[in-house]
Amino acid sequence: MKMDHSDTACLIANCIRGDEASIERLVADHHPGVYRLALSILDDPAEAGEAAQEAFIAALADLDSYRGDSAFTTWLYTITLNISRRRLHKQRALYRLKQTLQSILRIQNETTKSVEDKVIQDETEAVLWEALQGLDEKHRLPMILRYYLDLPINEIASILGIRQGTVYSRLFTARERLRESLNASAALKVED
Repeated sequence: MKMDHSDTACLIANCIRGDEASIERLVADHHPGVYRLALSILDDPAEAGEAAQEAFIAALADLDSYRGDSAFTTWLYTITLNISRRRLHKQRALYRLKQTLQSILRIQNETTKSVEDKVIQDETEAVLWEALQGLDEKHRLPMILRYYLDLPINEIASILGIRQGTVYSRLFTARERLRESLNASAALKVED
């Protein structure tokens, strides 16, 4: 159940006053999205859990600075994104996105697949991963935010600190680069 703006404002006001039940509700309501965002960047459940915890600590400590100019989730995801990026850069391990991106692309109902279908899917995911790995961060992150977290363009723009037109442009460019890379991989496979 989504909260409307007035519910969110009331909950935030109660959190600022230190109401523990409101703080627990705020964290419980937003933890899944914060955790998924952190996991999509860090690709390590333990790291993502720590990043989510750090994001909530930072958000709660600075909650009185939230002015409502954007959706609360946009503000919270921006904090999460910054913390996750900082953790990722400290680890210098961009390759850790691989498993998360593969799980994003995995079809939900794997139990009904034949062994052959799973092998084909695994090969497809490996090729797709190679194509995604070839994208730079400025193109990869909008793809994650749009297609994994299903965020609207205006929230993605706010989280990344860029204009909406730039988000559209980066998504378009990322899709084109993926298409070209996948077509090239398919052509090489046919030649073999």
